[in-house]
Amino acid sequence: MQMRFLTKMAFGLAALLVSLTIAPATKADSITINSGGFSLSGLGNNGGGVPGMDSLLGTAASGNQTINGSGSFIALLNPLTFTTAFTGHGSEGTYNFNFAQDVTINGVTQTLNIVGTIDIGTFVDTVHIISSDPLTFDFGTFSVDVSVVPTSIDGFGPGEFCDFLKAQFDIRTETEPTATPEPAALSLLGLGLAGVAAKLRRRRKSSQSQIT
Repeated sequence: MQMRFLTKMAFGLAALLVSLTIAPATKADSITINSGGFSLSGLGNNGGGVPGMDSLLGTAASGNQTINGSGSFIALLNPLTFTTAFTGHGSEGTYNFNFAQDVTINGVTQTLNIVGTIDIGTFVDTVHIISSDPLTFDFGTFSVDVSVVPTSIDGFGPGEFCDFLKAQFDIRTETEPTATPEPAALSLLGLGLAGVAAKLRRRRKSSQSQIT
């Protein structure tokens, strides 16, 4: 009987200790991504060609995406249209450009500054979306890193050629630190064990006195 009582108390105190020392990891909340629009024109010649004959247009469109959990994924930010109207006789070469794209996550907006080039060739003109300054959105329990995905659009002669501006999103979930028992909690555990031992000693003495 005494052994069963002691076993029950030991299990109960062990369960209490476990509940004090283990804390669940925090999961990432759902995030909603919203992208704004941009527009560019007049790209693609060194002054010797016809002004504005090559242009890159980002339609002022907006898209929402809701993501749950953590990890990495690629999302479309904006449709791109690369319009070419001439081949670059006399203006061949590589020309740099940059533009800004607003990205909003859970109501917080930051600007993605993007660098690109346009290659003017005799028969093919190509736009390259190269890189961007990385962005970090910090929401306390998790954070989101955003960077543009390199993209190229070839323009074979006069016409419109389409693709999408894409970005990679890396969600990092912050885990709560493991909870450790407070000194007061450890004192209570010690008092509880001492009380159990004292109660068992009193019962043992009482049983022995009844026998004698």
